[in-house]
Amino acid sequence: MDARGILLTVLALSAWCATGIAQVFVGPRSMALSPNFRVYAQTAQLANEVARAAEENRKQLAIHWLGTELPNWPEPCPLLVHDGPTIPASGETKYTLVGGGVANFQMSVSGTPERIIDSVLPHEITHTVMASHFSALGKPVPRWADEGACTTVEHLSERSKHDVMLVRYLGEGRGIPFATLFTLKEYPHDMMPLYAQGYSLSCFLISQGGPRRFIQFLERGMKSDNWVAATDEFYQYPQLGKLQSAWNRWVEDGGGVVVNYTADSLGVSRRALAAKTQNSGTATISDTGVRTASADQSTGKLVSIPVQFVASPTLDSVNNTIARSSGSYYLDQFRRQQQMSPQSSISDRKDSFLPATQQSEYADANAIPQSVGLQAPFQTIGGGTIRR
Repeated sequence: MDARGILLTVLALSAWCATGIAQVFVGPRSMALSPNFRVYAQTAQLANEVARAAEENRKQLAIHWLGTELPNWPEPCPLLVHDGPTIPASGETKYTLVGGGVANFQMSVSGTPERIIDSVLPHEITHTVMASHFSALGKPVPRWADEGACTTVEHLSERSKHDVMLVRYLGEGRGIPFATLFTLKEYPHDMMPLYAQGYSLSCFLISQGGPRRFIQFLERGMKSDNWVAATDEFYQYPQLGKLQSAWNRWVEDGGGVVVNYTADSLGVSRRALAAKTQNSGTATISDTGVRTASADQSTGKLVSIPVQFVASPTLDSVNNTIARSSGSYYLDQFRRQQQMSPQSSISDRKDSFLPATQQSEYADANAIPQSVGLQAPFQTIGGGTIRR
């Protein structure tokens, strides 16, 4: 190693010791190296800020979802930052499920520095937390739950757009029946409703038991592939149709606190039905399907609702004592945002949701490459291309 190489190593080591993050200039970009991320950005300051935020998000999000921190990854995740005042907020995370574990994390984030820090990073890092936790099952998290959960930790201004888009999609008849939604292993061709509906449903369930029960629910469903039983066990809806009907009513009524839409409150849980049976001796579980705007209850069609603004379900419902039990940093943040941030409508910001096939770098024939939240445009709505 020449003198310049030695000097670079010493400087990097000094930066690591002083701040926990090493900074190095790599060509036209600066690199900040933390225990779990290798961040490349246009400036040393931004690289350092993103590295710090990434480590803090990784720690807090693991606690939020799992109740404990993740161990350090064997290798830092490369994280490429594209920032600019007019760059739309978007992100992409790639990884490979192999041998009961996860490897080859790669991440890129784009947008203004503010949106990268408060929305794109939490979203993409939640993907890595989910992948790390569920890797032992050898399968990816269901698409609706993965994208839905990741969206719940974004900034209010980003989440509010999904509330608005959800109403639009349902009004256009583009909602996905839960019997289909829960079995999707890949992104559907019409992906936009999957994101908005997955986010809304994730909020609805998380608000009934907190983020950790949501993870337990996913574990049970992924292990057994019996989502009816998992839904009944963790949320007391005996059928997916009952869950969909309750969620439909909640959305149609404008979102907000979910306590009136739980299986017990609606009288559809086995516990509630048992109580009714004890009192009247006549109650049974009905298979009428889901509540729709028409008289046809057998098609699984989602309710068509007027185009109106749906209040952010995550923010409103975290005040419910059911969700408050988590004690999460993110739930605390949501409460503060509820008081500080105004609701926002869809802007002309460009966002995109498009997965793509990623070739595995591993020879293992059982390796499953995953790519979530790619930046390529997918669909234009209202003059803007939606990105995530």
